[in-house]
This record gives sequence, structure tokens and C-alpha cells, in this order.
Amino acid sequence: MSQATHDAARRPLTLFERGMYLDGRVPVAIVFPAHIAGRLDETRLRRALAGLQAKHRLLRCLIVQREGRPWFETQAIAPPIPLRVLAREDAQHWLREGRREETRLFDGAHEPLVRLTWLRGEARSDLLLVCHHCLCDGRSIVTLLRELLLLHDAPDRDLGRDDSLHALAELLPDTVTRDRGLQRRLRWLAALFRACIRLLPAGRPRVYGETYTLRWTLEGVPLQALSRRCEVEGVTLFGALSVAFVLAFRAAGHGGRFSVPVDARRFLPGLGADQLFAIAPTLSLSLDTPAGGGVDEAGFWHLARTLKADLRERIARLGPKTRQRLLGMEHLHGVFDKMLALSRSRPAGRDVTLSYLGRLDLAREYDGFRLEAVRTPSAALAPTPATLVIAGGFADCLDFSLVSDARSLPQARAQAVRERAMAILHACARLPETPSDPMPAAAPAAVEAAA
Repeated sequence: MSQATHDAARRPLTLFERGMYLDGRVPVAIVFPAHIAGRLDETRLRRALAGLQAKHRLLRCLIVQREGRPWFETQAIAPPIPLRVLAREDAQHWLREGRREETRLFDGAHEPLVRLTWLRGEARSDLLLVCHHCLCDGRSIVTLLRELLLLHDAPDRDLGRDDSLHALAELLPDTVTRDRGLQRRLRWLAALFRACIRLLPAGRPRVYGETYTLRWTLEGVPLQALSRRCEVEGVTLFGALSVAFVLAFRAAGHGGRFSVPVDARRFLPGLGADQLFAIAPTLSLSLDTPAGGGVDEAGFWHLARTLKADLRERIARLGPKTRQRLLGMEHLHGVFDKMLALSRSRPAGRDVTLSYLGRLDLAREYDGFRLEAVRTPSAALAPTPATLVIAGGFADCLDFSLVSDARSLPQARAQAVRERAMAILHACARLPETPSDPMPAAAPAAVEAAA
């Protein structure tokens, strides 16, 4: 193999990816559960996993250490995606195994950063698709589940190929990568940042409690009424959910910064909708809510409209900032350890991230089985925990997960937040004499997961 070919077969992890990978010593995994009615075939399932690797080059990579940092390196003969098959014990088995998967480390030096657990039953099965967060955002893991089910359904289906390692030079517009003035400015800013970061003292790492995940759904008439009311008020479902949760957290006396991750694909012309990517820029939510979180119905919808207008304007300006940040951060690998130490010492447990996957683009009917339900992913944020609320719609159900830790947000308080948020949505969704319309289909949300 020539040196040029060898170099093209590997690339270093970006600073953002390194911040998620953490040398493989921290379990930063996204766990995506799906419930199946009918029969799956093990041979087809293994062949479908091989099909995922055939399409996505990053799934044929291992993590190797070179020049003091981790690299993705393509393998001529890649280890297969691990499949763990267990007998399905009961309807709650997926919850127990999901918790186990959240805490299992990936061995990136010897296996791909994706794995699958199959809880096999006679007439029902549960799939737990697990992806390392340095490889996948929320949209990526939805893509992998979709392709897995399609390949099980039709093993010879052509899903195309993604032979890119997604180096920044391939993803960013030429106008950015060839802008010498921008490159000089970023190098200067990075040098100034490195000098400042070296002077800052890093305290002791913060200690957090045991993590947990709350799960619940909104479906039927309440969801139909909420969807219809959002339509009438001219706001997105995500906007209504965000306002409800901000009000609920503040009423519970919790919440530092509220932020939302944004799908970076709209800013990266070299990245396709079905390609794997992990980096999601975030926007802080700024809502002027009354003290104590109390607001009447008219005030709630005013806040939702205000939020929609604010996010639309800020997302429109986010592209240049995102591209420049991706490039500029690559000059900071030399102070990565110091940045990590500072991050671990800052109080982050009161921060809240609100992530919306939108309506999941997944078929329900397949050859021999039916996709009955899809649960929102659970994921821990690293290097410091923070509360994460994820919502996503499938069929006529809106599924939620709330991930936090016992010290940042005691579970009893998290349950109170959940109940208050749902009570707010129920109260503000009232639409007298309105027929029960089905949940409207929607394009993938601009604001989505990061887990």
C-alpha cells in the first residue's frame, strides 16, 4: 500500500470527537430501543449488520493511537459489528439490558463503535442498537436502525455506499477551507485561547451521582389535541415542548442553562442526510418566564411563538459560526487535557439539554415482522453529566426520555418535572370542538439529538 493510500485510510478524531471518545475510558453510548412483533432471523440480522459495515466506512474502522491522539483507521478485514442474543424474559427486559448497555465500554481498538443486543422471543423481540457518541448523533442512529431493518427485510437491497471518513476538509465548503484570511484569523485566535487556557487553574473533578433514565409517552387524544393546537397557534411541536419543560424545571427550582442541539448537516454541504456524524452545535434557550414558572394559556403560546422566531433567526446565523468553530478547534489538540480538566471541574449538573428527533422516518411493516414501537434513545453527556430530555415521534406516539444523575437532579424531582411539564401541555392543548386528527407527519426537525 502506498503512503498516500495509507493516509487516505485513516484520519485523526476531531477535537469534538476526542471530547466524546475520552480514550475509550468513559461509557458515552447512545442506546436506541425498538420493539418488534413477529419473527426476526439471526442469519438475516447478522447479514444486515454486515451490510451496515459495507455501506458506512466508519463502521469498518478501529481506533488506533498515533502521535499522541486517537485516529479512525480503516481495516482491510474489519471485525464484525457485535451481536448479543438473549432470550427475552419479559416486557421489561429491554429496560434492564438498556441500562447495562449504557454502562458498557466500547473496545474501539478491537471492535466497531456500534453493537446490537437482540432480546429474542417467540412472537416478540426487542432490539437495542448502541452507538458510541463520538460516531453518532441522534439522526445517525435513527439512520442505522432504518437501514438495519430494511436489510433484514431485503438482504440484497442497495443502500448505496459512504466511503468517506468525513474529514473536515471533505465536509466544509471550499469557500471556507480555501479562505486564507480566515485560516490566519483562526490560528491567531487559537493561539490566544491556548495561552489563556494554560493560565487557568483546574479544580478537582466534580463528583456526580448514579445516572438514571425516566421514560414515558404522550399518545392518543392528548397528542392529537396538542399537535392540532400547535398548528393553530403557528408554532412547532418542539417549541411547545421546550416551553413546557423550561417552565417545569424552573418551577422545580432547577435549571442553569437550557440548550438545544442543532443538526449540523444543513451547514456542511459535503455531508449527506444518511451519513454518520456526531457533532451537533448547540443554541442556548433564552425565555423570559415568570418567577416560579407560572404562566396562563395565552402566555404559554406567546412564549412558544417567541421561541420559534428566536430560534429561526439564530439558526440562520449559526452556519458560519459552526464552520469556523470546527476549523478553529482543530488548533487546540495541544491543550486538550487541560480543557478536559477544566470542563470536569466546572459545575455542569444544573444544565439542561432539550433534544427533539422529530417524527422518525421508519417504516412499520416488513417481511415477517412489524415495528411496533420505537423508544427515544438514552444517553449520558460527557465529560460532565447534565440533564438531557429527548423526545421523538413514531406512529401516533410521542416518546420521551429524561436522563440525569441523582446528585444533579434527584429522581423524585425529575418525576415532578415530568408531571408538571405534561400537565402544562395538557392544559394548554385545549381545543374545544376540535376533531381528533392524526398526528401530522413532519420533516426531520432542524433541532435534534446529540447523545
